[in-house]
Amino acid sequence: MTTLPPPTDEIARLVELIGPEAALRLVEARGGARVYVCDPAAGGAIVDIIGVDATAALHARYGADTIKVPIARPWRVLCYLAMGMSQEAAALKAGCSRNSVQRALDKFGHPDGRAGRPATSQLDMFDKTG
Repeated sequence: MTTLPPPTDEIARLVELIGPEAALRLVEARGGARVYVCDPAAGGAIVDIIGVDATAALHARYGADTIKVPIARPWRVLCYLAMGMSQEAAALKAGCSRNSVQRALDKFGHPDGRAGRPATSQLDMFDKTG
């Protein structure tokens, strides 16, 4: 699997607890909702999404309780870009606008280390001071 980018603050605790791949699957499936953390041996929807080991880690931390799953859209955008998706495809998959993708790149940089935007803007070509 592709190496996913470091988590944003919104998703960092979840990524640390269950790993980036499981966290991405969880936010894709249930982002913005509350989910019940069942005993992994009993099975349940969350086990189907993230697997037994990740569910066991959540259960060890939170017990049999509900947790709110963050939407984590900026991190998801960066993950999709790291997977090789175009910015347009990443926006569609994350359920956001192309402008939201650009804001994530501006704030966090591109997952491959490139900056979010070029150092100069398109308007610079009209600047007569240089």
